[in-house]
Amino acid sequence: MSKLLIVDDEVAILEALTDILSVEGYEVATAANGAEGLEHTRKDRPDLILLDLMMPVMDGQEMLRRLKEDPDLRSIPVVVMSAGRVSKSELQGSRFLAKPFELDDLLDTVSAELNKGH
Repeated sequence: MSKLLIVDDEVAILEALTDILSVEGYEVATAANGAEGLEHTRKDRPDLILLDLMMPVMDGQEMLRRLKEDPDLRSIPVVVMSAGRVSKSELQGSRFLAKPFELDDLLDTVSAELNKGH
């Protein structure tokens, strides 16, 4: 069972994605901001991170930068989720999913990213 970490400050999105992805057979953990997300990532090593960019405390951009700088964490795939426009430099090589997204797009993206290394 693949472990996913969803990092988003919107409770409704966390709950909806947790429900959807759990039904699909994924083990799901959540964090409300980038600082919590980094802490969880270091402790539990998820197989994939779904990361919102716009959050308080530590935004997704900063969390992504810190992940990419850490040799132990940089190989974890990240899917950046945002309702706004995002430049390639902001993505730092990560996959992008525009909010609001279709359920099939979410599931296809998660599956594709998890299967990339296998």
